[in-house]
Amino acid sequence: MNGVEELVRDALREQAAAQRSGAPRMAERVLAAHRRRVRRRVGAAAAAVAAVVGLAFWGPLPGGPAPSAGIRPSAPEISAHPDQSPPRDVIAAGNVVMAAYEQAEQVDLGGAKGGEWRRTYWLLDPDSQTYEKDERWSEVAVFPGARRAVVLERELPTRRIGVLDLRTREVERWIELDGDERQGVAGLALSADGASLLATTYRDDPDRLERFTGDNGKVDLMPPRTSARTGFWVVDVASGRGSWSEVEVPTVEDPVMPGISAVNARQDFAFTRDGRAVKGGLVTEARREFHDLRGRPVEPPAGEAHWEWSVDAGLSPDGGRVAGPFAGVSRKTSSWILDARTGKQLAEIPGQQLVAWAGKDQLVAWDMSKGSTSEYATRLVLVTIGSDRTVPLSGPRSGKGDDKGRWEPLFVPR
Repeated sequence: MNGVEELVRDALREQAAAQRSGAPRMAERVLAAHRRRVRRRVGAAAAAVAAVVGLAFWGPLPGGPAPSAGIRPSAPEISAHPDQSPPRDVIAAGNVVMAAYEQAEQVDLGGAKGGEWRRTYWLLDPDSQTYEKDERWSEVAVFPGARRAVVLERELPTRRIGVLDLRTREVERWIELDGDERQGVAGLALSADGASLLATTYRDDPDRLERFTGDNGKVDLMPPRTSARTGFWVVDVASGRGSWSEVEVPTVEDPVMPGISAVNARQDFAFTRDGRAVKGGLVTEARREFHDLRGRPVEPPAGEAHWEWSVDAGLSPDGGRVAGPFAGVSRKTSSWILDARTGKQLAEIPGQQLVAWAGKDQLVAWDMSKGSTSEYATRLVLVTIGSDRTVPLSGPRSGKGDDKGRWEPLFVPR
């Protein structure tokens, strides 16, 4: 048996043991980084692990809810392609599958037009189990089961949301939303069961960029200092009926930049785990805000007071733990697992950034490639709480920090 086979077999044994022991965007993070730069200026070869397997999918009815939480797919645990970046073939681990990935680029529109962040999606074909490019959409959210998605066309904000069949790549129907200039949609998120849609609204395209002149006289394209976000729609996917709620954008007390928003230019809302409230990120020390489904401020639901919007993995399947921020204490790249109730640091695990919970004690993470000296040359890996072992799932991304051509995954329950 060679080293690659041993690595895969050991990892699978760890997965099985962990499972026997027990019964939510790149764009946002990029804009957060650019916002920090603006504020500073103004205010001062991977191992070839061949574990490719077939997958069994279940999916909701058109626009309907996903199966109950008690149903589990009879599918092997890992589908890894450590020689592919971006991936061509399906990536999956434990209870999640990468249903899509996106690449974003900064486009200069010239002159006074400024620029924009432009995303392109590669969507998983349920039949071929490969990712296929689809340039029609500016925003995509995929239902549990990875059979269907909701999509927005290129021009944002928009008044209609498409329900897309990922097998045929045809829009089965359009959800049409009325309203005034405050109620155009530019962001999408689905509830855990896929029955409800949360559509974040903006007065203007949240992906637009303006020209800013730095201290050194260099002109950069940057997001606006104020957000055009206005609120959100909550839509029943099956019927297409919904209601809109207005949410005022919080601001930061800043004598140099009065009125600057406490959120990024694009800061989409998401449902809480129970679907009874919505949550959003803040770029202030408070880090998070919560509202009921009518837009009124509320206290965090149980287990979500320490949710960190910049960490995609969020709450564990049992709701007792939450994926935390970068740690880097006992190893060069690692992240914290926190107690969801108290925020206490429970474990430090491998991984530069935690992407999705794959099971009770396992997560998909971005981590630096073996031997790499660049923090940008990260690959998707499977990590296990209590173990230093990582299993590569994808090849490494570019080691450059310019974001050009870098891809970001979208994982959903399978």
